Amino acid sequence: MYKMERRREEFEATCKLFIDSVSNYFKVLTEVDSEMSIPYLKETEDLKLKDFTGMIRVSGNRKGFVYFSAEKNMLVDLISMFIGIDEPSNEDILDMAGEISNVVAGNVRANLGTNFMISVPVVFEGNPDELQFPSNRSVYVIPIKWKNYEAYVVVGFE
Repeated sequence: MYKMERRREEFEATCKLFIDSVSNYFKVLTEVDSEMSIPYLKETEDLKLKDFTGMIRVSGNRKGFVYFSAEKNMLVDLISMFIGIDEPSNEDILDMAGEISNVVAGNVRANLGTNFMISVPVVFEGNPDELQFPSNRSVYVIPIKWKNYEAYVVVGFE
């Protein structure tokens, strides 16, 4: 029982790092605070993503994945703010989703050390049929609001 409790505490502490990383991203880079809703557990087969997603695979002492999934208009607004492009291409939008997921996971890695290894982001639009989540695993979904936009950070570890 102690081992399960310890793993849950470690998982919750890691999720808190992701919440703090996302919050810091928006506060520092956009100077507009984001709002985090109450995180919740969800089964992977019921998971619905937003318009564009950046995914980071995690290996080392923790194995799993992290997704940043956002509405298209949120990413367009961020691109306009950072780069000044008002009508970005889908490639630009995918790059922004990948960049956010990479920054968020990279900030968590800085806190957890070199045994928390992250991959290069994989980016995609929508909910591809070939997207495979590890089976029989619950994931932690962190709903985010920034301005009037919605996004999720989805965290799943073994």
